[in-house]
Amino acid sequence: MPHDFRVYGHLVGLDPDRMQACTAHLAAYECEADGNVLDFLHEGGFVDVDSDLEGLLPLLGPDARGVVDIINHQDWEMFRVTIAGGAMTRARIALDNALDTAYASERRS
Repeated sequence: MPHDFRVYGHLVGLDPDRMQACTAHLAAYECEADGNVLDFLHEGGFVDVDSDLEGLLPLLGPDARGVVDIINHQDWEMFRVTIAGGAMTRARIALDNALDTAYASERRS
């Protein structure tokens, strides 16, 4: 498998200043901004996504929300981080049925 570690993030509710700050903070990721939406991803070797997300949280405004999926193919595990109301929650997702779980819970704006 060419990519052992993957991160897929989707943030909404960012004003232009917060968008710029978040994009700069996530410089190690591929970022794509569209209006008040920021999508970011990483496919490759390990990145310290936990530290990146902890640093990202203070940059988000009160209306920002999002979902970040972290997939570790080496350990065959996946985590979903949900961001809302200025807080993050992290849940383990069974990688074998991740698509079912993702489509059942995703709400895109």
